[in-house]
Amino acid sequence: MFGQLGYLISESFRGWKQHRTVILPSLLTIFLCSLLLSASFTALGVSFKLLSAEKSLYVIEAFLKEDVPEDSIAVIQTRLEHTRHVESVAFVSADSALADFSSHFSPDMLTLVEGNPIPAFFRVSLSEEARNPADLSEVRNTIAEEAYFEEVQAPIKWASRIASWKFKMIFWPICISILLLITLSLIICNSVRLSLMSRKLLVENMKYAGGSYLFIEFPFVLEGAMQGFLGSGFAILLLGLVIRSLVQMFPIVASGVTYFGIVALFTVLLETMLAGYFSFRTVRSFLFEKKGEQE
Repeated sequence: MFGQLGYLISESFRGWKQHRTVILPSLLTIFLCSLLLSASFTALGVSFKLLSAEKSLYVIEAFLKEDVPEDSIAVIQTRLEHTRHVESVAFVSADSALADFSSHFSPDMLTLVEGNPIPAFFRVSLSEEARNPADLSEVRNTIAEEAYFEEVQAPIKWASRIASWKFKMIFWPICISILLLITLSLIICNSVRLSLMSRKLLVENMKYAGGSYLFIEFPFVLEGAMQGFLGSGFAILLLGLVIRSLVQMFPIVASGVTYFGIVALFTVLLETMLAGYFSFRTVRSFLFEKKGEQE
């Protein structure tokens, strides 16, 4: 077979030319499904990225009053560490808080303010089993009752939203991806079967001439794999251009699409392999049907 590899490859390309009325609509449909599939995978990646950052939501910042003496800091920190559901407590001085603010925001924001407007504070992290909106609110209210804190902040609303969205963010992209994969499989099988029916005489002659199953199947498998590769490749290119435009318009989007390269490679490889596999299955079933009819 390997000595006739050139013929088999040329036969698969000849099938593209002769049966373009069947292959081109199939290729277009694969492209559209691949676009939706890659978008669904990208949304799933964004969801995992967002959920991986969920841990940072369960942090409480308790700002000290200006009149709290420095020798009380250690006592307050120990008291916080013994609070229910608290995993760790870190003290951030006023100077450290100002340096951190300056590294993340423009210095112009502080030009109209004299001195350091950011007070010292404690950063309180919750234990893993307490990372839910109810416990976050409970710990925040407990700390706020202490007289030496001027303000206690916690992203309770965001934590509640993420907790309520968590199932939907994972469930729906996975369901859509599975449905699209099933649709792609049916499209590829139908395309290969139509191509087989249009080349029925050629396949039967190759079989009668002593051609092995692998020899007959190879052009169709390569043809199907090429459809999957080209359809998914063009879809990834289009989606990549769309995402690039969105990142230029909204730079904050860039942090959510860091997995796009992995998504792109996975989508192309997955669809190429699926297209080749289902092409193989369709041709093999067709040959077995013919064998059964002859017997």
